[in-house]
Amino acid sequence: MNLKKNMSLLATIAMTATMLAACSPGGAKSDPAPGAGGAADSGGKAAEQNVELRMVWWGAQARHDATLKVIELFEKKHPNIKISGEYMGSDGYFDKLNTQIAGGNAPDLIQIGNNYPDYVAKGAFYDLTPFMGKEIDIADFEKSSIESGAMDGKQYGIILGSNAYGIAYNTELVKKAGMQPPTGDWTWDEFGKYAADLSKALGKGYYGAVDESKLPLYLNYFARQSDKTLYKDGKVGLGKQELENWLTMWDNFRKAGSTPPADMTAAYTENPENSSFVEGKTVMHLVWSNQINAYQKAMKDEIKVVLPPKGGAGSVQGLWLQPSQFLSVNSKSKHPKEAAMFISFMVNDPEATMVLGSERGVPGSSKAREALKAKASDVDKKVYEYIDIAAKNSRVPDREIPNGKEFETTLVNTTQKVAFGKETIANGAQEVLNAAEKVVNKK
Repeated sequence: MNLKKNMSLLATIAMTATMLAACSPGGAKSDPAPGAGGAADSGGKAAEQNVELRMVWWGAQARHDATLKVIELFEKKHPNIKISGEYMGSDGYFDKLNTQIAGGNAPDLIQIGNNYPDYVAKGAFYDLTPFMGKEIDIADFEKSSIESGAMDGKQYGIILGSNAYGIAYNTELVKKAGMQPPTGDWTWDEFGKYAADLSKALGKGYYGAVDESKLPLYLNYFARQSDKTLYKDGKVGLGKQELENWLTMWDNFRKAGSTPPADMTAAYTENPENSSFVEGKTVMHLVWSNQINAYQKAMKDEIKVVLPPKGGAGSVQGLWLQPSQFLSVNSKSKHPKEAAMFISFMVNDPEATMVLGSERGVPGSSKAREALKAKASDVDKKVYEYIDIAAKNSRVPDREIPNGKEFETTLVNTTQKVAFGKETIANGAQEVLNAAEKVVNKK
């Protein structure tokens, strides 16, 4: 009887030991090191799962070095996450990315430009909406900046930097004219009159403003003020009337002496290397915020920047922050949450944003801009200050018109013909409209 009881007890012990071993991964092995998935560390907390991500971007060496440094900083704060960088120049970038996406092996994190809607249409990007305000901190971003990376109510990218249009003016010429500097709180009519007054006060050979009628994005800014746009929902978003209004306005500026005559305008490309503004012949010129440095370096006179003209009574906001790039997540990523965490780190972390600076444009985070501004040069401070102003006077940008270079060529040629009196405003407007419809419908 005792023998049977002892045998039964031994069997029970053996069975219990077998069951315990079966419950442990790999049998009776020691606990995994901290960081391995599913284990517990010595403090009793669940250890984080090891994650490997890939990130791709284009740019010059300075961008590569800065981005790799930011990845290194992130990995130190999140030792369970490793990110492999894949980077190259802009040439061939999208060809390679398209091949990777088609092959199902694109990186987790993808730097993209304003063509991101094309990739959303392909189903290539992950909807980041569930991470917004959680893994991705957007507390210090203007609403328009965040919405620039959204489509159909879903978030597909976070802005990495931005620029904005502004009116640069030569402070010395304004003083010489004996006039008060512009404030940026003006309508188109007030802008034209101010420019005409500058021309008159400065005398022969000087003009208040550059003729900017040939610029597609400035035309779009003008159209947006009447709630139109060059391109929307796969169609041309403005009509002949808006184009006639644009051409008429600049024709009136020329006749009033606000801008130079046609032959002088045609002689300049109006970039820093070939500009009537740089030469001190015109007082005001439309520039992108990221061009301020280049223009200031090319000039001896100090320049400052203010907002472009408003549309007047009944108009809406025309300005927008022009995104430089976005960071998106591959729709096939196995670790979208961790990818979202890195995006947030890249655009918010004080050390990371200081390393990146404004190489990808002025940061979207107002807090990052303030930190950079504190250590910036005097000229760079003007850039940051202007972006702060522009951000408060902007709304979400429109998609750019397809085949934009082809459309721009027509706009340049048409505005020049109108300026020289070789084409009527009505015919010129129809010509520009036809060109817009042609590029939009081009297969």
